[in-house]
Amino acid sequence: MPDDIRGKFDLNPTDGLDLARLETEMSNYQQWLDERTDDAYRIAEIARSKNLDYKPFVEIPRAADLAGRTEKLLVEYLGEYEVADDIRKTLTMHDRETTSMIMAQSVARGFREQGHDLVTAIDVGLRVGLAILTEAVLVAPLEGISEVRLLNNVDGSQFVSVHFAGPIRAAGGTAQALAVLIADMIRVELNIGKYQPTTPEVERVKEEFALYRGNLQYRPTPEEVDEIVRACPVMINGESTERIECAGYGDVRNIDEGRIRGGVLLVIGEGMCLKAPKIRKHTERMKTPGWDFISKFAEKGDSKGIDEEITFKSRMIEPITKFMNDIIAGRPVFGSPQEPGGFRLRYGRARPSGLAAASVNPACMVAMDDFITIGTQMKIERPGKACAITPSDDTDGPWVVLNDGRFTRCDTIEEFNQVRNEIGTVWDNGEIVIGYGEFLENNKHLVPAGYSVDWWASDLIEELSSPELVQQFCNIMDLPQENCPPGVPGLTKEQFSDTNLRFAVRLRWQRFLTKLTPNWQQARAIAEKFKTSLPPPHNPWFLDLPIEWVPQLIELLADATIETGNSDGVSTPKRESMSLRIKNGVAGWNPEVMSEMPPTELNVNQLKQVPGPALSIEDFIFDHNFSALWTLQQHGIAKGSALILGLAHYHDGDDLVITSGWSALMEGLGFSIEDGKPLMIADSKRIFRERIERLKAAKTILEREEHRLEELEKERAIQRISAETSARQMGKSIAETDKIGQAAAANIIDEGPEDAEKFLSSQVDRDDHRVDGILPMIKKISKLRWHHSAPVRIGCRMGRPEKSAPRIMNPMAHTLFPIELNGGNQRLLSNAAEKQNIRVQLGLRTCIDCGKKSPMLSCHHRKTNQYGETIVGEKCNGRTEFNKELDANRRRRGEITTVPIASMIEDAMINLGLERVPNNIKCMKKIASKNQTPEALEKGILRAKYEIPVFRDGTVRFDMSDVPVTHFKPKEIEVSWKRLVNLGYTHDYLGHELTSDDQLLELYPQDFIVAKNASDYFVRTAQFIDELLSRYYGLEPYYNVSSADDLVGHLICALAPHTSGGVLSRIIGWTDCSGGYAHPLFHASKRRNCDGDEDAIMLLMDGLLNFSREILPANRGGQMDAPLVLTTRLNPTEVDKEALNVDSGWYYERDFYEATLDCPHPKTIASRVDFVERRLESVAAVRGYGFTHDCDSISAGPALSAYKTLDTMIDKMNGQLDLGHRLRAVDVRKVASSVIRSHFLPDLRGNLNAFARQKVRCLKCGHSYRRMPIAGKCIQQSKANNAGFGSLGISKSIGDLCNGNLALTVSEGAVRKYIKVTQHVMEKYGVDTYTKQNVQWLASSADSLFQNDRARQMSLSDFL
Repeated sequence: MPDDIRGKFDLNPTDGLDLARLETEMSNYQQWLDERTDDAYRIAEIARSKNLDYKPFVEIPRAADLAGRTEKLLVEYLGEYEVADDIRKTLTMHDRETTSMIMAQSVARGFREQGHDLVTAIDVGLRVGLAILTEAVLVAPLEGISEVRLLNNVDGSQFVSVHFAGPIRAAGGTAQALAVLIADMIRVELNIGKYQPTTPEVERVKEEFALYRGNLQYRPTPEEVDEIVRACPVMINGESTERIECAGYGDVRNIDEGRIRGGVLLVIGEGMCLKAPKIRKHTERMKTPGWDFISKFAEKGDSKGIDEEITFKSRMIEPITKFMNDIIAGRPVFGSPQEPGGFRLRYGRARPSGLAAASVNPACMVAMDDFITIGTQMKIERPGKACAITPSDDTDGPWVVLNDGRFTRCDTIEEFNQVRNEIGTVWDNGEIVIGYGEFLENNKHLVPAGYSVDWWASDLIEELSSPELVQQFCNIMDLPQENCPPGVPGLTKEQFSDTNLRFAVRLRWQRFLTKLTPNWQQARAIAEKFKTSLPPPHNPWFLDLPIEWVPQLIELLADATIETGNSDGVSTPKRESMSLRIKNGVAGWNPEVMSEMPPTELNVNQLKQVPGPALSIEDFIFDHNFSALWTLQQHGIAKGSALILGLAHYHDGDDLVITSGWSALMEGLGFSIEDGKPLMIADSKRIFRERIERLKAAKTILEREEHRLEELEKERAIQRISAETSARQMGKSIAETDKIGQAAAANIIDEGPEDAEKFLSSQVDRDDHRVDGILPMIKKISKLRWHHSAPVRIGCRMGRPEKSAPRIMNPMAHTLFPIELNGGNQRLLSNAAEKQNIRVQLGLRTCIDCGKKSPMLSCHHRKTNQYGETIVGEKCNGRTEFNKELDANRRRRGEITTVPIASMIEDAMINLGLERVPNNIKCMKKIASKNQTPEALEKGILRAKYEIPVFRDGTVRFDMSDVPVTHFKPKEIEVSWKRLVNLGYTHDYLGHELTSDDQLLELYPQDFIVAKNASDYFVRTAQFIDELLSRYYGLEPYYNVSSADDLVGHLICALAPHTSGGVLSRIIGWTDCSGGYAHPLFHASKRRNCDGDEDAIMLLMDGLLNFSREILPANRGGQMDAPLVLTTRLNPTEVDKEALNVDSGWYYERDFYEATLDCPHPKTIASRVDFVERRLESVAAVRGYGFTHDCDSISAGPALSAYKTLDTMIDKMNGQLDLGHRLRAVDVRKVASSVIRSHFLPDLRGNLNAFARQKVRCLKCGHSYRRMPIAGKCIQQSKANNAGFGSLGISKSIGDLCNGNLALTVSEGAVRKYIKVTQHVMEKYGVDTYTKQNVQWLASSADSLFQNDRARQMSLSDFL
């Protein structure tokens, strides 16, 4: 579409929105959240002020925007230096990337002016810039940069060395590279010299890339590494992260250790190289000197030079096979790339989707044997890598072939369950709904849309441009006009001055039209009158039908009969009033053939005993279609064609009776109906024969050219090898030899095709055939408008199963209190208490009241009476402090100390007012925090009472798969509409007052619908918090809940594992699935999308009371997955940009569908689509979203994935392959081979290696040995009892050993666990020879390892 026309018809995303109402609702909503948050913080501050926790104040600071988050996240680095106001001011003038650079320079300059040293100024400035880039929710600014140093070049000049660590990965490639650019800009600001690398420093990075075995999205060549390291003005350095050491350049100046530095490789490979185009954009705009080298990498992969003439460009949509890599056992493949029978693409966004989630009919989930359900991750072919699955009932369900021959579609779970036990083949998976925004986000070209009822409705909306045309439409559809929506939808904006009213009219008509099911006569009349194409089911899948079959199919249709339909057969899709009967169309058909394994190879000449009429078809002209041939072998030409075209039918004896779609087929092939018989009105057979002959001629020309090119390459290879051999004999280098060989090959001129015009024409013919199939002939025969109904299929397989479960540390604990091995293998507090006193590693503090040493926050020593006896239940309770700072060379304070655990438990029980210690209180072995100070025992005792585990930061969490939703009904979330009114939901999405549980509401952006199985868990957590407040802090209970309904309206904190910032949210209901439903913007604010990830939520009061930075692990990454700051206000301009590409419109206009036929880049038609980014600067960015497809319930579908309900891996594997055999779109033999190669064989090799390298472990004391002690028992010296000197760690007399039994850590069963199932799979499904021999070799290796070859029991038969 030309720019002037596009501008004239630009779509305004705010049309139809009541902005005033939406703004009022959002203002009230934010005020509600602020008031409740203030109340929670007020209570928590009172509790923390009692000095019973690590800090006397709440340690989760609030922030309403990016500026506030940055300041509070980096408080340890910034101190009293304020940056929030400057960030806000800069953001009003610049984008986030530019703001990060400006603020980094400003902070570095400010720190320098305040007297800080250069290193501190650079370090803090760089962290501020990186925090702004990552929305100040990731851990990268804290731990992705371990340190900044000023080092010296060989000439003595100083340069900046930035040391990156592993957590920099969370920032993403763009932020990684921009961090280097920011460091350079700070360097220039502070007048520091450039980095001048030595050759060993450059070679060290090359060696690290060569040795690194981790995953990198891009692995640069040695030449690229050399160029980047030498040209970069700052040194990209880092700490060692891998165990592998560099042998060639291990000891290099300016590099601390010889081990591989993972952070360096990430920044160079995934940052500097992969994101070079984005870096160049900023360096050019900011006119940054010294970054010209980045242009070379930015231009890599650009299109060919203008001098090279491109004579032919294919229109083919290439299959993407990457998602098929590394298929995992037990997780099925649902469709091979672009394979007929896979999910058909339908553009749109269902209300529970967006942000990488996709929707299918719930019946499709059941048809996949329950392997997919809500929240299940699916690896997909396009547009992205993966998606989470959600339900949408406004889409087609699966097509199935039943054992009695019926071919029908199941659009509901009930329909599918009725025929579930009769299904022989799942012929077509149904539709998958994916939005325009997903293609935009993944930078993928759009693919052609199928002609669905959505496109048909958009066509009609434009054509119904006058009251007379509306009346004519109603007459055709036999509808009273009062039953249609009011207004004329096709009026232009010039004719309809009220744009909001025009939008409402068009939307009502669009929704009305998509629900219509016109019969054949009506669909044809509308197509003739309004120039639309034919909607399903009157639009067969013509692209799938081989052109070689069409001549015989025409003959069969000419002999068919038309008869009045009866009540037998198929109900979905809606049957036509008449049926098409093909005599003897299924004679000899046997349903057992659907359970047979297809052969490895098949061609037309190998077809035998084909059902139905005798075959008279030719072999395929271009591409060998194995799937179609196997269909022909199973079902014959008549039924096979009906299946491939998607025509519902059933069997009547040996006859095939087609009940729907056949009229469109007859129309497309040039037939009319007269006296109940087909009458050919066009010479369609001749048209198809001519086309077939033309394609054969094209094939001949193309094969001739391919042969010529093969001979040319052979001749060039001979000349190249000859020249290279001569060059080597002359002593040339490898590089020179390659150049000489290439020059010799290039001397042989390619004279081109014999007839260039015919060759080009043949290429076009082949390409048109692959892209359009038989549709051009259909258009030539019929006067109607035709479009493909299924031009694109989406291949996919199962990824991770959905998750909805408590966050439990491994091993599980109730309290952050270490008891090492004193609690036995289960780390039980009661076992430790039996020893009275235990020796553990803790940080010793000093009581400010009594002066005694204590490892606890409050002095645990008991008070004494006048006789010097301790008083039970009366502790000193003085605040303890450390006497000195931690030594610079130590990471933790801990030292072995004696803890009177029994008396401490007794005092804690008295303090809480409890009479009985809860059973099985589990503790930790050690704590890894810097100060190694445990939390109060009272908290762990109360958690154990309510059977809830603790996470490493002191909070109680529940993990759920991220699932998006923008609209919901009260009845779906098990909350009454009256309750929701009190929460601010006063109107439904249309602006009508809320009065019913069936009304549809738009979700507020920070509201959360929690998985139902978490309700009891959070009820118990709330009760724990209330008892903690009342018994430990002496305050009133906060939650006062007894059921899940009482939790509705309470605040929670959501957190993604790779971030360090929580987001405020509110529980508004419960859903019966394993996903946590929330707004797409909310998920994006956590730096997440909905492609199958899971995040945690916690009750807000739990975090405010129990979280502390002091208890976080002191190792690298310890501050990750911790709520270091809480975002209380969601700003769409400050969330991950992926959320801005989410579709927010109610439907797509006609020109969108038409534009997709040319596969444009999404950006070229962005002005014609409603998505979030176009709504910024108004309340419409967070409210007033639309959706294109609805669902009956957001919890529709299987309760759990079959992957979770099947017990053993053998059961999962059998389920995976049984389903693959039943799915038409899957080659189960390839799946079986892939699973063995990518899962079972690596597992078997790894287990064999692990068995050979394993340690032995003492079952009594837990000590591990690299080699078995000669004594055969544990030879560790036992510790004395806790009485006497034993309490000081004194061992018993020499020779008093543990003598515990020793056990292997890797068993024979662990090695052999997959051998039998692998052999079973090979026997049943067959695999390629290489894989089979590989399995046999590894199985024999396992036998040789575990069997004694010298001592083998033999029988007499062995000698006969």
